[in-house]
Amino acid sequence: MNLPSQRIRIPYQMAKDELTVRDRKAAKLKLLILSYTKELLLQQNFSDIHVMDICKKVGISKVTFFRYFPQKEDVLLYCLRVWAFETSIKIKDKSLEGLKAVNFIFERYGELCEKYSSMILHLIKYHAVTGTVLKPISIKKAEKLLLYPKNENIKDFEVLAFDRLLEKHLLEAIFKTEITRSSDVSDMVRMLLTITYGSILVAKMKQLPVKALLKKNVSAVMETF
Repeated sequence: MNLPSQRIRIPYQMAKDELTVRDRKAAKLKLLILSYTKELLLQQNFSDIHVMDICKKVGISKVTFFRYFPQKEDVLLYCLRVWAFETSIKIKDKSLEGLKAVNFIFERYGELCEKYSSMILHLIKYHAVTGTVLKPISIKKAEKLLLYPKNENIKDFEVLAFDRLLEKHLLEAIFKTEITRSSDVSDMVRMLLTITYGSILVAKMKQLPVKALLKKNVSAVMETF
């Protein structure tokens, strides 16, 4: 997603009919904060990025930033939620189901890990040391319309987190008998998430390409299903 300020527009009639000024402003700010945070992530580690750095880029105060993202890490969770939403749209557009959809999800996740490695590693570290469970920032109707202004039905499209996205398409694979082993789908998801985050850490420790290692390990696990 690339959303520099001059490109963020909602079709006038759609905005007039469905969104308030407050809705539009909040959506624009959230996506600008995300866009500029991702720009900074291409240049430095997330731990070295200060909230004020983001605020200067967007042109807002720290008070405004924390109104939308209570902690700096919340921006990363929002990034993953938007990524999952965009992945869902691509899966639908490509008419993917079952294991093809699952493999596509991991293909995209591997690309995300390679491009924004410090984001994923920071979240793993944060979850490992903090006692606080971060609540994902939701994607509201106005944000969906900003991301996909030409899709009339996008406002009603379901937003699923990474694990729920995997669960949905694993269930499809079971229904299509692509998966024949009698296992609980929740156990499958947990196993895949374990392999995912383990692969990311091992790739960092051993200086290996994370996308290739993730694909290899996920494929090995999928063969056991």
